[in-house]
Amino acid sequence: MGLVTGALQIGRNALLAYQSALQVIGNNISNVGTEGYTRQTGVLTPLTGLDLPEGFTPGGGVALTGLRRNVDEAIENRYRIAVGDQAGALARQEVIGRIESAMNELSDSDLSTLLQLFFNALSDLQNEPTGYAGRATIITAGQSVADEIHRQRTEVLALRDQINGDMTIAVQRANEIASDIAELNVRISAMESTGRGASNALRDQRDRLLRELGELIQIQVREQPGGSINVYIGNEPLVQAGASRGLTTTLETYGEQPRATVRFADNNAPVTIHGGKLGGLIEARDVLLVDQMNHLDGLARALVWEVNKAHASGQGIEGYTDITGAFDVRDPAAVLNSTYAGLSYKPQNGSFLITVTDKSTGLSRDHLITVDLDGIGPDDSLNSLVAQINAKITGSRAEVTGDNRLRFIADTGFEITFSQDSSNVLAALGVNVFFTGTSSQNIAVSNVLSGNPNFLAAASNRTPGDGSNAGRMAALGSEPVAALGGRSITEFYNAIVADVAVKGSAASASVTAAGAITSALSAQRESISGVSLDEETINLLRLERAFEGAARYTTTINRLIEEMLAIVA
Repeated sequence: MGLVTGALQIGRNALLAYQSALQVIGNNISNVGTEGYTRQTGVLTPLTGLDLPEGFTPGGGVALTGLRRNVDEAIENRYRIAVGDQAGALARQEVIGRIESAMNELSDSDLSTLLQLFFNALSDLQNEPTGYAGRATIITAGQSVADEIHRQRTEVLALRDQINGDMTIAVQRANEIASDIAELNVRISAMESTGRGASNALRDQRDRLLRELGELIQIQVREQPGGSINVYIGNEPLVQAGASRGLTTTLETYGEQPRATVRFADNNAPVTIHGGKLGGLIEARDVLLVDQMNHLDGLARALVWEVNKAHASGQGIEGYTDITGAFDVRDPAAVLNSTYAGLSYKPQNGSFLITVTDKSTGLSRDHLITVDLDGIGPDDSLNSLVAQINAKITGSRAEVTGDNRLRFIADTGFEITFSQDSSNVLAALGVNVFFTGTSSQNIAVSNVLSGNPNFLAAASNRTPGDGSNAGRMAALGSEPVAALGGRSITEFYNAIVADVAVKGSAASASVTAAGAITSALSAQRESISGVSLDEETINLLRLERAFEGAARYTTTINRLIEEMLAIVA
């Protein structure tokens, strides 16, 4: 009877094993549309059985001894990194696109057009220097340039603030994911103690969370004994077994710019970000936007300095009776070109002329003011410069204001003009200048000129009808500027536009390349972990035939047993 029951047991084991294997296939097919589902394979193992009378041991049939998740961890890791790289590339591309939109090139109001209009207006004034309308046009054009630079700066700052907000939201989500992974670790470890694939559904959930976390930030995953995993950001652990350190953001100031900084929630230590959406956002904010801001600042600074140097040596239709410099010094006793003076624009060794004119007689007198900044012996400070001016000129005087600016005051019936400033001290102190400001934040047309366009210095020799200084300023649009690497102001801005276009092209190429890599790895992953209906159908038919064979075998054994019982009876 042992042989008989052994034969029945073989049939029973086979029926149960193939029935269970069919259920595994049914589960695969039912989850064909489930995102992140990992295909399972039933592990069929032959069993040992009783010996035959002849001494052979054919076995005891088959049993389902396990469920295998079809996962290639190497591909999973590479896929997570690729998804993160793609998200980072998309973030950079979006920021570059916003910068291009902010520049608004190829329109009638873009900065390159406004710069050209400004320099063209100066050129027109050269031909008609006494015209009031031409002077007003130049002032309006100059303010339009300043306003456009302000607008672009505002757009960049708004984009920076948006990135900080996006980072905060992304870190909040990353923190939630890390907590969920830690919780799943505990549940998976508890289920894995049975060792029979009970946690496969939970592992699928955890893998989906890991892919989402990898999209936000580049991570490393290490599986531990018992089924839990450790998640690392760089060399720092984020999740260990059932505990998550947590992530948070703090708004910190670097160089007067607020930046969202990612930190671990448990000890406030900074997190080194590589890859992922967060990596792309950080690069866009700290590299792309900083570069754009620096370019705008460089353009504004060069425009202010170059135009002011020329304007400070010229004369308008009217002279000044009272004028105060736009730029103050930190210490009026400090050497003018030293850091202690604190001037944004540095004067140099040289001289300039002050002309005092008696308006009643028209008689003028020139006074040469030397500016000693040669680094030999005592160099000039604002105090010593004022003292020299007051010692040399008559009909007017100079003083240091309460906020450390240079002020000229003409006596009643007199006016002051300036010329031949080889020291650039007038431009550095903001006397007789066209622009004020030192960066894209505060560039503006001087209030003195806005209030009276007749002060616009079109002349260089105080001769009626002289427009040579206007021509000199007009040429600045195409003349090389040392501070701009030998490029002219117009060329420098065109280079900014070209640089943004190149970066935009590179960003698009990165998105395309990252997308191709992600698609290829996704296809590899699907070939291993995804459900193929064709493949499952083939396996279904194979197991169906196996089940039918086992059922026929069992029926045959049962019939033979009945015949044996009938013979015995």
